[in-house]
Amino acid sequence: MKHYRVAIDARWAVRRMNGIGQYILQLAGRMPALDPELHLTLLVDKAMGPHLLPAGCEQAVLGSYLGDGTPAARFYSPFWLNLEVPRFLSRYSVELFHGANFVLPRTTLCRTVATVHDMSFFRTPWVYGPLYQCYMRRQVRTTIGRADALITISHRTRDDIAELQGAGTESIVVIRCGVDPRFRTQHPESYLRSVQAAFGLPARYILQVGLIEQKKNLAAVLRASTAALNAGLADAVVFAGRDGLGAAGIRRLASRLGLDGKARFLGYVPQDLLPGLYSLATLFVFPSHYEGFGLPVLEAMASGVPVIASSTSAIPEVAGDAAMLIDPADVNGLSRAIRTALTDESLRARLRDRGLSRARMFSWDEAAAKHVGLYRRVLETR
Repeated sequence: MKHYRVAIDARWAVRRMNGIGQYILQLAGRMPALDPELHLTLLVDKAMGPHLLPAGCEQAVLGSYLGDGTPAARFYSPFWLNLEVPRFLSRYSVELFHGANFVLPRTTLCRTVATVHDMSFFRTPWVYGPLYQCYMRRQVRTTIGRADALITISHRTRDDIAELQGAGTESIVVIRCGVDPRFRTQHPESYLRSVQAAFGLPARYILQVGLIEQKKNLAAVLRASTAALNAGLADAVVFAGRDGLGAAGIRRLASRLGLDGKARFLGYVPQDLLPGLYSLATLFVFPSHYEGFGLPVLEAMASGVPVIASSTSAIPEVAGDAAMLIDPADVNGLSRAIRTALTDESLRARLRDRGLSRARMFSWDEAAAKHVGLYRRVLETR
């Protein structure tokens, strides 16, 4: 039996979990069982605990860990990628490297697969600092040009790559994300009470999950929620996510709108508490300006929460007809949608049922099988 050594850039799996970290862990937890001939090594800069390392995978700790999102970490990242990684790939005769987070080393002696999750560095450049934006644009262009196979997680991102970089869509493989089975409608009452107590959650709240940053259009969430909160239709609007660029301004806006105490910023929410946070919500709102997929929309639907989301970028691919889709630039339209959803119980029930059906269409098992198939094709192509 021939064994292939495959290495995956898994740094985001050991940071505060986000969508890319989920993507890496969900796939790594399934692929070894699908193809025992693939020997998977997760390349990290900080050791995974035994509870996190997926069965059937090994890890290799390279270089140094310099924190999450710090200037030093961003400066160091290119050196880790272009010095530490190629050294490891050569030393251990790795046959395939998967850049699971946009980027590839500039030189490798093995085959390469890369996942470009979105084109936000080109579509929403104001979200990033100028140096980081410039670096990532160059890196993404290099990745698109060098990869033996290119993966995206939505047809919209595939089309964005074709439009912005001139790549042919036939060379890009679309593999949609799945939804973690932890996001579901049934949880023990004791668990839900513990989540409610941990954050001091009110009985009725509007929820938004994701980075506290400009791209997520959180200013619109605050403005559009104000009327419903003042009318007593909900007790709070709750934001779950770590701070990104523009977070301080979003908090100042909440104060100017008179939402002190009603706009709740929870910061990063641990993965074991997040399913309960969704399940307890009355309504989930996600009017992001741009997404390559929109995993929180899927998680909310699987949790049985009615969803209002943007009609732009890849979000309609995820939501289908199971959400109220609004123009993210129309704050009044978002406000009307929130008020309608909070006052129309039959509408919420329809959205809940459609959302549950829609979420069942997205499978990490299917995504893992497609990744394994792609690895095989790249490895066996002469």
